[in-house]
Amino acid sequence: MVEVIPRLEHMSQFLKDWKLNPKKSRKELFIENFILSEEELETMLFFGMFSLDNDVDSLEMQLSKMRLLAYENFIQEELELLQEQFPSYSPIKYELFILDENDDFVIEKLGGVSVFTDWNGNMWFAVLPEDNVRLTLKSVITHEYHHHWRISALEMDEESQTLLDRLILEGLAEHFVRIKLGEIYLGPYKDALTEKQAETLWESTYKPHIGKKGQTTDLYMFGNREEGLPIWGGYSLGYYLVKWFLERNEDLSIGDLTLLPSDKFIV
Repeated sequence: MVEVIPRLEHMSQFLKDWKLNPKKSRKELFIENFILSEEELETMLFFGMFSLDNDVDSLEMQLSKMRLLAYENFIQEELELLQEQFPSYSPIKYELFILDENDDFVIEKLGGVSVFTDWNGNMWFAVLPEDNVRLTLKSVITHEYHHHWRISALEMDEESQTLLDRLILEGLAEHFVRIKLGEIYLGPYKDALTEKQAETLWESTYKPHIGKKGQTTDLYMFGNREEGLPIWGGYSLGYYLVKWFLERNEDLSIGDLTLLPSDKFIV
């Protein structure tokens, strides 16, 4: 039920071809070896994958470290354990890429791990090949697995997803991390707002727009200074929405919560 797309093997061949054909377009070489479209390449670069302008020797060293750390196997084992304990009955495919070593935001703010899960059970990881990111990686794997679990259980799709759906999806995933691993594993999102700030923002800014759909919801999730929306505000608020619901419904398990429609959390 958990399948890896062997991106480290693709990376190895890409670097070999790069050295053999130094004058050929690196973008073309990448697309050929990774069997990705140009659009998919741009998506991976956006999420922190290594730059095609990086030094080939440095990338070879990072690839070697990634293999020694065995993060590809680590992701596989963690996902299989989670699927065994919390069955989703839906297959998962995951891909592991090397994080750009110059991506200060991901390294400093996100602990060296960038990841996203799509609506079809596909996960993309960009990871700094260093041993000190292992705990962060474990936390992120757990968070992303919950996305997969809830999306597949409720048969959610991107087109119908509302801002409220996104808030609850993220909030539940972090509570899953807290329940499964402990508070020490929580990501930086919760602390983007104090509880009082979350209460104020919910009433003044988020609650009137919970039915919004599409890309406009990104501003509310990730933040936008011009609109007065704090960085990661939606992620933090989602955590508090679930927290407030749990305070009123202490008897519910994480399985019960995962299957609840989003609107139940704000009744």
